[in-house]
Amino acid sequence: MKILVFSDSHGVTKLMMDIVGNYAENLACVMFLGDYLRDIEKVSSKFQDITFHAVPGNCDFYSNLSRELTLEADGKKIWLTHGDRFGVKSGYAHIEAAAAARGADICLFGHSHKPIVYEKKGTVFLNPGSITEPRGPKRKSYAVLEIFDGEVFPKIVEVLTVS
Repeated sequence: MKILVFSDSHGVTKLMMDIVGNYAENLACVMFLGDYLRDIEKVSSKFQDITFHAVPGNCDFYSNLSRELTLEADGKKIWLTHGDRFGVKSGYAHIEAAAAARGADICLFGHSHKPIVYEKKGTVFLNPGSITEPRGPKRKSYAVLEIFDGEVFPKIVEVLTVS
């Protein structure tokens, strides 16, 4: 199973459209971790055969969606949140505790615009970074999450763009 993970698009959709188009034939779904839900709504309208899941971020002021979403995929419990409510810009202790309390095998979050992937106490933590506004020394990025035979294979993908 292959899942694309995006966060923090902040009003730009073309790059996401291109990336989803490149993976479309082999995707189980796309997950969006907030900040400009209208962007992922626009992308999903072009790919109606693909399932999209999303949570709002701190910039999605008028969303009625839940700030958290828990899904099951190939026997793994995946918890999606934007991350702002768990202080991810200051560290990961709060989100780690929240993921443990929810029994998450995989925790997907954004907000910091900084990609990171690590495992702690059997839970995979993945922030895809920002697809449009990276912070720090990194480039624009997204993530590919593969689940195969009960194993989780997360990968951050940096986007090389020509301006």
